[in-house]
Amino acid sequence: MKEKEKSLTPEELVKRRRTRRHIFLLILNTVLFFGVYQALLYYAAVTDQTFWSFAVMLFYLLLTLGFTLGYLIYNRFLYRKGLTPEQLPTAWSEQQKADFLADGNRRLERSKWMMTIILPLILTFLFDAIDLFFIDSFLR
Repeated sequence: MKEKEKSLTPEELVKRRRTRRHIFLLILNTVLFFGVYQALLYYAAVTDQTFWSFAVMLFYLLLTLGFTLGYLIYNRFLYRKGLTPEQLPTAWSEQQKADFLADGNRRLERSKWMMTIILPLILTFLFDAIDLFFIDSFLR
């Protein structure tokens, strides 16, 4: 593995480190969000207060919705992703086309941190559904 890293350019090394950091944050946030979610649901079940379990689920749902909408709106609903200069209006100059595409890429790069919150929240709901529909049904 060290030999592979020696043959990489400095830009590739920075990108690889950044990717590892994002993966670490995804795993850490997933464990944290799921752990807090389960702890709060367990507390609501132990105290026999169903209101708090609904409140926790609603709060997590609103967090997911808010961050997802924020991500989509900031990235202009991803309509710039995958465009080539040939697909843009012919009336635009090459500089306008390049600026337009660069702005889309810049927005995607800047908003990458939101995905370290959105994906763990979605995975929390997925794990909860798996627990509810598969694990719970087999244990009862």
